[in-house]
Amino acid sequence: MSLSKTVETFFEAYRRKDIDAMLGCFSDHGMINYIPAGLEGPARDKGVAIWSGLMDVFPDLTNEITALYGGDDGRSVTAEVMISGTQAKDGFGIPNQGKRYALPHAFIITGSTAGAIDRMTAYWDNAAWFTMLGRTTLT
Repeated sequence: MSLSKTVETFFEAYRRKDIDAMLGCFSDHGMINYIPAGLEGPARDKGVAIWSGLMDVFPDLTNEITALYGGDDGRSVTAEVMISGTQAKDGFGIPNQGKRYALPHAFIITGSTAGAIDRMTAYWDNAAWFTMLGRTTLT
Protein backbone atom coordinates (compact mmCIF):
# COMPACT_ATOMS: atom_id res chain seq x y z
CA MET A 1 0.00 0.00 0.00
CA SER A 2 1.28 3.51 -0.77
CA LEU A 3 1.90 5.90 2.10
CA SER A 4 -0.86 8.21 0.78
CA LYS A 5 -3.33 5.32 0.92
CA THR A 6 -2.13 4.43 4.42
CA VAL A 7 -2.77 8.01 5.56
CA GLU A 8 -6.27 7.92 4.05
CA THR A 9 -6.88 4.58 5.78
CA PHE A 10 -5.67 6.01 9.10
CA PHE A 11 -8.10 8.94 8.97
CA GLU A 12 -10.96 6.68 7.85
CA ALA A 13 -10.30 4.50 10.91
CA TYR A 14 -10.11 7.65 13.05
CA ARG A 15 -13.59 8.67 11.82
CA ARG A 16 -14.86 5.20 12.81
CA LYS A 17 -13.05 5.54 16.18
CA ASP A 18 -11.26 2.25 15.49
CA ILE A 19 -7.99 2.62 17.38
CA ASP A 20 -6.80 -0.89 16.45
CA ALA A 21 -7.17 -0.05 12.75
CA MET A 22 -5.41 3.29 13.33
CA LEU A 23 -2.49 1.46 14.96
CA GLY A 24 -2.47 -1.02 12.10
CA CYS A 25 -1.36 1.85 9.83
CA PHE A 26 1.87 2.29 11.82
CA SER A 27 5.05 0.28 11.63
CA ASP A 28 6.01 -1.66 14.76
CA HIS A 29 8.25 1.23 15.85
CA GLY A 30 5.85 3.98 14.70
CA MET A 31 6.03 7.26 16.63
CA ILE A 32 3.83 10.31 17.04
CA ASN A 33 4.84 13.88 17.85
CA TYR A 34 1.88 16.12 18.58
CA ILE A 35 3.76 19.40 18.93
CA PRO A 36 1.07 21.67 20.54
CA ALA A 37 0.25 19.02 23.16
CA GLY A 38 3.92 18.33 23.94
CA LEU A 39 3.19 14.66 23.32
CA GLU A 40 5.84 12.47 21.71
CA GLY A 41 6.41 8.75 21.80
CA PRO A 42 5.31 5.38 20.44
CA ALA A 43 1.95 5.37 18.68
CA ARG A 44 1.03 2.22 20.61
CA ASP A 45 1.38 4.19 23.85
CA LYS A 46 1.15 7.96 23.36
CA GLY A 47 -1.08 7.73 20.28
CA VAL A 48 -3.58 5.44 21.95
CA ALA A 49 -3.66 7.75 24.99
CA ILE A 50 -4.48 10.93 23.06
CA TRP A 51 -6.81 9.32 20.52
CA SER A 52 -8.86 7.47 23.13
CA GLY A 53 -8.95 10.63 25.29
CA LEU A 54 -10.21 12.74 22.40
CA MET A 55 -12.83 10.14 21.49
CA ASP A 56 -14.02 10.04 25.09
CA VAL A 57 -14.23 13.82 25.59
CA PHE A 58 -15.60 14.48 22.07
CA PRO A 59 -17.90 11.53 21.26
CA ASP A 60 -18.85 13.00 17.87
CA LEU A 61 -15.19 13.57 16.95
CA THR A 62 -14.65 13.49 13.21
CA ASN A 63 -12.16 14.54 10.58
CA GLU A 64 -11.97 15.41 6.92
CA ILE A 65 -8.83 15.37 4.82
CA THR A 66 -8.90 18.67 2.93
CA ALA A 67 -5.57 18.25 1.11
CA LEU A 68 -2.95 15.55 0.70
CA TYR A 69 0.52 16.30 -0.65
CA GLY A 70 3.36 14.00 -1.57
CA GLY A 71 3.43 10.28 -1.24
CA ASP A 72 4.79 9.64 -4.72
CA ASP A 73 8.24 8.90 -3.29
CA GLY A 74 6.69 6.61 -0.70
CA ARG A 75 8.54 8.36 2.10
CA SER A 76 6.52 11.41 3.15
CA VAL A 77 3.00 12.80 3.00
CA THR A 78 1.62 16.06 4.33
CA ALA A 79 -2.08 16.07 5.14
CA GLU A 80 -4.30 19.03 5.91
CA VAL A 81 -7.14 17.73 8.05
CA MET A 82 -10.14 19.51 9.56
CA ILE A 83 -10.90 17.92 12.92
CA SER A 84 -14.08 18.76 14.82
CA GLY A 85 -16.17 17.63 17.74
CA THR A 86 -18.49 18.69 20.53
CA GLN A 87 -17.19 18.50 24.07
CA ALA A 88 -19.24 16.17 26.29
CA LYS A 89 -17.09 16.07 29.44
CA ASP A 90 -14.13 17.78 31.08
CA GLY A 91 -10.83 16.89 29.46
CA PHE A 92 -7.44 18.18 28.37
CA GLY A 93 -7.63 20.87 31.06
CA ILE A 94 -10.84 22.24 29.52
CA PRO A 95 -14.03 22.33 31.61
CA ASN A 96 -16.99 21.03 29.62
CA GLN A 97 -19.28 23.76 28.31
CA GLY A 98 -20.76 21.63 25.52
CA LYS A 99 -19.04 23.71 22.85
CA ARG A 100 -18.05 22.53 19.40
CA TYR A 101 -14.75 23.10 17.66
CA ALA A 102 -13.59 22.77 14.07
CA LEU A 103 -9.88 23.26 13.67
CA PRO A 104 -7.46 22.69 10.80
CA HIS A 105 -4.51 20.41 11.56
CA ALA A 106 -1.36 19.72 9.57
CA PHE A 107 0.16 16.24 9.70
CA ILE A 108 3.60 15.44 8.34
CA ILE A 109 3.93 11.71 7.95
CA THR A 110 7.01 9.69 7.05
CA GLY A 111 6.85 6.04 6.28
CA SER A 112 8.55 2.82 5.38
CA THR A 113 8.91 1.44 1.89
CA ALA A 114 6.04 -0.94 2.78
CA GLY A 115 3.75 2.07 3.23
CA ALA A 116 3.47 1.90 7.03
CA ILE A 117 3.69 5.09 9.08
CA ASP A 118 7.02 5.46 10.88
CA ARG A 119 6.40 8.95 12.24
CA MET A 120 3.38 11.26 12.40
CA THR A 121 3.98 14.87 13.43
CA ALA A 122 0.93 17.05 14.04
CA TYR A 123 0.44 20.80 14.32
CA TRP A 124 -2.63 22.87 15.21
CA ASP A 125 -3.44 26.17 16.89
CA ASN A 126 -3.92 25.18 20.52
CA ALA A 127 -4.91 28.71 21.56
CA ALA A 128 -7.71 28.71 18.98
CA TRP A 129 -8.84 25.26 20.17
CA PHE A 130 -9.01 26.46 23.78
CA THR A 131 -10.89 29.61 22.76
CA MET A 132 -13.48 27.65 20.74
CA LEU A 133 -14.12 25.44 23.76
CA GLY A 134 -14.38 28.34 26.21
CA ARG A 135 -11.04 28.03 27.98
CA THR A 136 -9.67 31.51 28.62
CA THR A 137 -6.09 30.76 29.73
CA LEU A 138 -3.21 28.78 28.27
CA THR A 139 -1.86 27.64 31.63
